[in-house]
Amino acid sequence: MAAADPKCLFCAEIFPSAKEVFDHCTTTHGFNFLQARHNLHLDFYHSIRLINYLRQQALDVAGFDQTSTFEINGKEEFLKDDKYLRPVLEDDSLLFCFEDLEIGDSEEHAGFVDPTLIAGGSAGLDMVKPVVREEIITTTELEAKLLKQLRQAEERLFAVEVQLHNTEAQFEEYRARVKESFFDTLVDDTKSVVSEVEPSTVVVPQDENNYYFNSYAHSDIHQQMLNDRVRTEGYRDYIYENKDIFKGKTVLDVGCGTGILSMFAAKAGAARVLSVDNSDIIEKARQNIKENGFEDVITLHRGKIEEIKLPCKVDIIISEWMGYFLLYEAMLDSVLVARDRFLVPGGILAPSQTRILFTTTSDESFLDDSIHYWNDVYGFKMSTMKENVLREAVVDFISPETIVTNTVTIKDLPHQIITVAGLDFVSDFTLEMSRDDHVSAFVGYFDTWFTRDGKDVPLDVGISEEELKAHHLNGFTTGPVYMRSQETHWKQTMFVLEKALELKKGDQICGTFYCNKNHMNPRALDLRIVYEVKRKEAKEGDEELKADLMFYLR
Repeated sequence: MAAADPKCLFCAEIFPSAKEVFDHCTTTHGFNFLQARHNLHLDFYHSIRLINYLRQQALDVAGFDQTSTFEINGKEEFLKDDKYLRPVLEDDSLLFCFEDLEIGDSEEHAGFVDPTLIAGGSAGLDMVKPVVREEIITTTELEAKLLKQLRQAEERLFAVEVQLHNTEAQFEEYRARVKESFFDTLVDDTKSVVSEVEPSTVVVPQDENNYYFNSYAHSDIHQQMLNDRVRTEGYRDYIYENKDIFKGKTVLDVGCGTGILSMFAAKAGAARVLSVDNSDIIEKARQNIKENGFEDVITLHRGKIEEIKLPCKVDIIISEWMGYFLLYEAMLDSVLVARDRFLVPGGILAPSQTRILFTTTSDESFLDDSIHYWNDVYGFKMSTMKENVLREAVVDFISPETIVTNTVTIKDLPHQIITVAGLDFVSDFTLEMSRDDHVSAFVGYFDTWFTRDGKDVPLDVGISEEELKAHHLNGFTTGPVYMRSQETHWKQTMFVLEKALELKKGDQICGTFYCNKNHMNPRALDLRIVYEVKRKEAKEGDEELKADLMFYLR
């Protein structure tokens, strides 16, 4: 269904485009929506609440259509109130397209996206692909000028396609949140038995030979994870420091392994813990739980969370599902299925939020170890051995002092609302050099937060001990650290360049990051980085630095 023509936020006037609505709101009603969003750093959900709040005021408050000036300071309670996530107007096109407009945009600008385009969708768009440029040789000044205009038009088209892809994914998450908040709560909560709930119909990674689950059947992999103190103590501290929210509650442990998280929850006072795993390790977990005297609290269930039947809904879901680069192994898909099948409305997921971060390093050790090595092997050249080596993302530690740009978020995952479809993503990035140096690899890692109420962690909240304490949060990072005791078994993920980029302070690397599950093995990731260097002080004769690189994580 196409979205309706945009309507003013204050009065009944209808306009052909969102830009004209916001221009009208500025000139007639004294409220510049885009400027306020920019100045107050309002995120996607703040903006949704603001639009719906104004819509509701227009319905409820007499004379609101005569408003000539309107101001907000960003501290209003309605910006935090989830009741304003529910659309006031059916098919409100402003909700679809405000993300695509920036201050000063016009319909000719590349940032503009027609709301009917978004509503109509590009459902078949698996991955936004840049224009494949045909080499054209110009012979006159006019031809060169026309070619330049053509290239600029191609770049604007690609930018619109990327923005459209991002907006669709973000709006799908918003729709899921509205559904959960306002419609899922209508289910009859008096039903205490979940055994009649149909297995999930969500498509999750298939593992016909149980290779993935069998890989977790042996003790050594669990010892490696338990020895990761940042990981294990991060979960333990969250549970023990928040015993009041576990006391008397029913907890589901997805992928329970040795049962360590289940026993943390039981010791914290949970009335009942349901521990699920589809690996042989569950038999050892059963003995661990009996040995520690928790068999009256913890019950174990073997099977896939997508298919298993459990005796009741749960108040809290705990799971250590994270893989390399956060999404490798695709276990989050199963946790989201568990959320949708078994978590009560208002229940908590632990962890509550994760975030993938992206930066660069000057560390060239991988090139020396795995690429340059083949230049001279006992006096022989073996160049063919280099083939495809650089396509494989490298999981290893890097030192913080080798980071040469800022660090940006390329994917924020609020576990309460994100969907399985939203785990494939496209994200623009801009990285700026902090000193004169070279870039030998892009770097990805993730941060993890635990909250008491499951609510979103704002983008401006970091992961330092001081910030966690100030916001009453628990969490940890898998990023580069100075102390070995702070390292995690997830390490960092590097995307190594065949040739380092020699850059100056202030130079920018601008591009787009793509992340998709592999079609043949959905637990693996196909990753793509398209980038271009923009020099702060460009000089004639500077080498044009841009690339379209494919990587995989298997």
